[in-house]
Amino acid sequence: MNRRSFLTLAAAAGAGACSGAVHQLPPVSSQSLGLAQAEVARAGPPRRHHVSDAEVDEVLASALQRIRPAASTLCREMSVGVCTWRFRVSDDRSLNASAGPDGLIVVNRGVVEYADNEEQVAMVIAHEIGHQMADHVATGRRNQVVGAVIGAVLLGALGAAASSGGYNSSAITQQAAKTGADVGGAVGRISFSKEQEREADYLAALILYRSGIDLDKARGFLVTLARSSGRRETGMLDTHPAGPERLAAWDRAVAEVRASRGRLPQRA
Repeated sequence: MNRRSFLTLAAAAGAGACSGAVHQLPPVSSQSLGLAQAEVARAGPPRRHHVSDAEVDEVLASALQRIRPAASTLCREMSVGVCTWRFRVSDDRSLNASAGPDGLIVVNRGVVEYADNEEQVAMVIAHEIGHQMADHVATGRRNQVVGAVIGAVLLGALGAAASSGGYNSSAITQQAAKTGADVGGAVGRISFSKEQEREADYLAALILYRSGIDLDKARGFLVTLARSSGRRETGMLDTHPAGPERLAAWDRAVAEVRASRGRLPQRA
């Protein structure tokens, strides 16, 4: 077995040991993806709006107040992840937010600067809450550890076999194991991250729906993100779906949420 095949095996084994989305997510058709790609291509460039520090705080607080009751109820209903959240505003002006350990959610001021309305800001916050309630932060850490262990064992064994009886065999084996751990950890970290991003968007749609927030107004932020990134297709090693794919998945999720009147989908 050559090195490329062994790394492929390590990647497959690591992916098999990881956990992805908690729920079954609706599929996205090639037709829906094509429509989303065309929409993003027609959209204008992202526009930054001037907002003061006080306005940033006010918009974020108002958006959170609108969605927090429904989000807390949904989190208890799922009974999977973290339902107590800590919020922080970052001075970073990029279009980003993040979910961290112990329920931490950080929202960049850039989100407010690029959002066209409060509904879009609420969607971003709800997305990060979705990561917390589905326990994606802890799952991502476990995936990385499992992938690193599997990669180290498999590639270390390959290095030992290839250098058996040769000069500096021990050092070669150790280096192979280290490389395997690095590769396996990277694979484990990204194996299901795109699936988890889609689930966080689905949960965000549920939160907004249950909060009585206009899902169509919120949708515009995904178009802005897609225009900002410039990626039209998702690669195998990407951690997030490309903009058009995410937009098409959002539309599919919203249709399902509306049809079910805000019920959770089936568990995966």
